Formats: sequence, C-alpha cells, structure tokens
Amino acid sequence: MMNQALLQVTHELIRKDFEIHVAFSEEQIKAALAEVLVQLLLHDLEKLWNILYRIDVDESKVKALFSASDAKLIAPQLAHLIYKRVEQKALTRLQFK
Repeated sequence: MMNQALLQVTHELIRKDFEIHVAFSEEQIKAALAEVLVQLLLHDLEKLWNILYRIDVDESKVKALFSASDAKLIAPQLAHLIYKRVEQKALTRLQFK
C-alpha cells in the first residue's frame, strides 16, 4: 500500500511542475517526463533550470549530464534524477503526515 501511495504522491508533485498526466507506473512517468524535458531543453532552458532549482535536484549531477549535447540523451537521465528527488520528498511527506 505504501508503494502505491508513494507513486501517487510522487506523480502529483511531478505533475505540478511538468503537467504530466500519466499515472500508471514509475517507468511511464519517467518516459512522459523525458518527453517534456526534451522540449524544455530545446526551447525553454531557463524554465527548466528554475524547476530543477525548486525541486532541489543535485546541481553537480545535473551539470554532469549536460556534458552530453543531445537533449534526447540528457532527458531520460535527467528524468531519473528528477523522479528520484521528488520521490524522496514524497516519502518524507508520507512519513510525517
């Protein structure tokens, strides 16, 4: 039950920033998030940096990803970093609810 609640809270937090409406599994959320990230990487990098700052994704890990120049290579890895950070926040919320 905790896993389902964690998935739901994680999805709700990601949806706030990225307007993703897929909520079936971690993999589907990451795939949808990667698609949005490609668009942000190509067209609105400033918005992406603001979201990453607000979510508090590890800046050194993000900068390491940016050594690749192709948005389609960066996006899935960045989606994973975002998902794991948001999942940590969701877990904390559930533990202290």
